[in-house]
Amino acid sequence: KEYEEQNKKINLEIDEFEKGYYAGDPSSICAYYAMVLERSEYPEGFPQEFRLAYLPDSKELVIEYELPNSEIVPKIVSAAYQKTKDSIVEKPRSISEIKTIYQDMVSSICLRTIHEIFESDQGHHINVVVFNGFVQSIDPATGHDVRPCIISLRTIRERFDEIALDRIDKPTCLRNLGAQVSPKASELQPVKPVVEFNMVDKRFVEQSDILTD
Repeated sequence: KEYEEQNKKINLEIDEFEKGYYAGDPSSICAYYAMVLERSEYPEGFPQEFRLAYLPDSKELVIEYELPNSEIVPKIVSAAYQKTKDSIVEKPRSISEIKTIYQDMVSSICLRTIHEIFESDQGHHINVVVFNGFVQSIDPATGHDVRPCIISLRTIRERFDEIALDRIDKPTCLRNLGAQVSPKASELQPVKPVVEFNMVDKRFVEQSDILTD
């Protein structure tokens, strides 16, 4: 009986959440897209932490997304056993290759996240998405914690839907969309966010603690 009562309560909560989402309740919309992004599968070591804000009047979703730093790129390309020396010989990845891979990864996460939002928009609540990608790191010059924005993009659905993501050159695509992308992402050279999350209009509904809510 207790199990059935608990099940009934959970089902009612789900039904209420669904009604709120389709009715356009801003907090339900934020919670829904938080669930979408939480379900994205990434390799181990990717933070997957974010904040969301939604402006009903313009159907705009602002995403402040935590990106991994360049340490996420493996420093070793391959390892081989040398029988004559009875040792493992590792082949290091070049610094330029690490920078290229990291730059590509930052672009990929931005485009993928925006795609997932538009693709999952069952309630037709999103016309505009803003993506700001930040990195938590330490400034080597001062030793202080820093959090630079290294990619920022604001795009409308109609323009994004025209893109064939499986055929694009990512840097060219982002330039065409008007994105601000750090030319030296691995060195955490910052760019100015297209929309400052903390200066967003008061009508935005902030979803700062997804798990607690």
